[in-house]
Amino acid sequence: MMVATAPEDTYDKVLSAAVELFGEHGFAGTSLQAIADRVGVTKAALYYHFRTKDELLDALLRPALNDLDRVLDTAERRKGQAARQRLLFEGYVDFLLRYRTLAVILDRDVSVGRHPAIRPRLESVTARVRSVLDDDQRPVEFRVASTVAMGGIYSAVAVFPHLPDDELRAALLDIVRRLLAPRSGRSAAPGAV
Repeated sequence: MMVATAPEDTYDKVLSAAVELFGEHGFAGTSLQAIADRVGVTKAALYYHFRTKDELLDALLRPALNDLDRVLDTAERRKGQAARQRLLFEGYVDFLLRYRTLAVILDRDVSVGRHPAIRPRLESVTARVRSVLDDDQRPVEFRVASTVAMGGIYSAVAVFPHLPDDELRAALLDIVRRLLAPRSGRSAAPGAV
């Protein structure tokens, strides 16, 4: 027997169930019927909010990608390359911790990142990140290390989903600082991250 719930409650429950099921079975392996079953509503009730799985994916990822755009906006507005990069790394760590489950889904299910509705946004974000990290004044080792750091942050959040946020945040930022610290005997731009 299906229980009647308020439309707002159903919307939130559908999003939560979709995250769980996408995490368990992938985007392609999850049907709208499976989501409706998990929520305990009819497929028609689910269609009231989302006509397609693509609309549902967009509703899940849009707020996260909007938050990531804000992180990049903040970093891009900051004066000084080192300050921009520091804000980017700190904001990126906080962003991934806030959206851990979605980060894990994107890490494990490449079909989500390649989805036609999502891919252009991700490509735009990637270009903006590269722009903040690109610093011709720094040695090539720093530029490579900053790219490794961005990918490593993402991977660590996906690989250690059960570590407490504060513990993982501290570890990630410490590793980034050490990875990007100027090496003795090498020239580095003042104010290195």
